[in-house]
Amino acid sequence: MFTNSGNEEIAVEAMKTGLDDYILKSNQHLSRLPMAVRSVLQLSQERSDRKWAEAALQQSKAQIEVLENLHRLKDDFLSTVSHELRTPVTNMKMAIQMLKVASEEERKLRYLEILQIECDREIALINDLLDLQKLETSPHSATVSESVNLQAWLPTLIEPFQSRTQKQKQQLEISIAPDLPSIIVQRDRLARVLVELLNNACKYTPTQGRIQFHAEYLPASETIEFKVCNQAEIPIQELPHIFKKFYRVPNADPWKQGGTGLGLALAEKLVEQLQGKIHVTSQAGWTTFTFYCPIKSIDF
Repeated sequence: MFTNSGNEEIAVEAMKTGLDDYILKSNQHLSRLPMAVRSVLQLSQERSDRKWAEAALQQSKAQIEVLENLHRLKDDFLSTVSHELRTPVTNMKMAIQMLKVASEEERKLRYLEILQIECDREIALINDLLDLQKLETSPHSATVSESVNLQAWLPTLIEPFQSRTQKQKQQLEISIAPDLPSIIVQRDRLARVLVELLNNACKYTPTQGRIQFHAEYLPASETIEFKVCNQAEIPIQELPHIFKKFYRVPNADPWKQGGTGLGLALAEKLVEQLQGKIHVTSQAGWTTFTFYCPIKSIDF
């Protein structure tokens, strides 16, 4: 800004609105004006460079913070995975040692049972880790959608859980709306989501507890609403963590079956692939997982 008023107040007010600098232009100092202009331009450039450098520094600090956070998450993940993989192996080694010294046939059978359980647990954990890794690194891997007749398909999917709940003396109640349409969906992914939710319900429901499976068509949103409810309440402070990898609700497994802690994390990722939504509520002694699946998903 140039002013020949000789009054600095005007220039100061202009600087408050964002002006970098000013020159008082007087008739007595016109010969020095070019030098003053160059000086002001140089100062303005220095200020601009300094602002750019400060902004770049702030951006770099933010990027470093993100990288450090990712590094911590990676370390935590590797630590947790190492622990989860090591636990079944440790139990298998212990069972093998006890099997070597056991003399009674009953004890031998018990240790063989432990070996089988821990072996299955290790395989399940590795498979879940590989599945989750695949979903996270290749979220749009080719999986073809197909037409699925829910009325015919859902009972066959649920059938194995009829036997499981009878064995555990649980009550499985099934409600499939008669107007369910056929849907275009990635069948394997839909099946995996529903199986994980039913597995979760069976695992955390005590003897004589009720498990409910509902499937209903919502024409307004053109979605199928699946609900899996079970008689077990999750503390409200635990709900935000329920879909995290390796997370297990403390002291909530009445059957002491263990697990990978990856089932619900997988389910959430698969729901994303199906362009659906999933959420959980828990109150009045019941936990409910609600999954909305569009009747026509899009292949990527």
